[in-house]
Amino acid sequence: MINFDKAIHYDSPFPYTIVEECFDNTTIQKLIDEFPNVNEETSVMGGRKQMSLIKNHTNPTNSNHSEEYTKWSSSSPTWNSFYNWLNTDTVFHSIINQYEKNLNQWDCIINNSSSLKNECFTHIDWSSASDGYTREIHRDSDKRIWNFLIFLSDKDWDGGDFIIHSSDDLKEYPRHIWDNSLPIHKKIEAKKNLGLFFLSTPNSYHSVDIQSNTRSDRKFIYGSYSVLNNKDAFTKRIK
Repeated sequence: MINFDKAIHYDSPFPYTIVEECFDNTTIQKLIDEFPNVNEETSVMGGRKQMSLIKNHTNPTNSNHSEEYTKWSSSSPTWNSFYNWLNTDTVFHSIINQYEKNLNQWDCIINNSSSLKNECFTHIDWSSASDGYTREIHRDSDKRIWNFLIFLSDKDWDGGDFIIHSSDDLKEYPRHIWDNSLPIHKKIEAKKNLGLFFLSTPNSYHSVDIQSNTRSDRKFIYGSYSVLNNKDAFTKRIK
């Protein structure tokens, strides 16, 4: 469903890809129209409201879906189609093959003979953020292989930009960098139908600067391919 023919690929400071128009006009409008109402959900991770595909985050599987997702998805055919497309070995292997060199560089336990169904799982969160939302400099959890964000709204607020950080001066890669000391490599503003896809290598540091003066919410999805049983996707953790 995502048109990667229009993708722009970058290798530094870690492998990431930007797709300006992920979906055709009809599909993106259906996804926006079917977007879940998450306003009643508990605030998580920097202050956003979200609905998660996964029920058990401690030991997730491809079939262990949350009650909220199961109820909502029955009336959301376009999102169902997207999930069913993403949750296939065909798409999974296309991503793994694209990043084969980088996966080997970081001693990833997943390769092009791995199975999404048996060794990994697909994760998606549907999120909405307003005033006060921010994220510290961090990399995603160790089980993540490949992550993405797709924005469902144009920027209608101050701040709230996705920031990619360089980590050239680090020799080790802690999960969080609390003192905001890493240089900014690139800022990416939200734009409806824009997708950002990146390999979750140990140096894939990113953050979100604080959102304010929100006139309409920052709606987006976060997704990933991750390793089952909370295994570390990458075994190399030093430069």
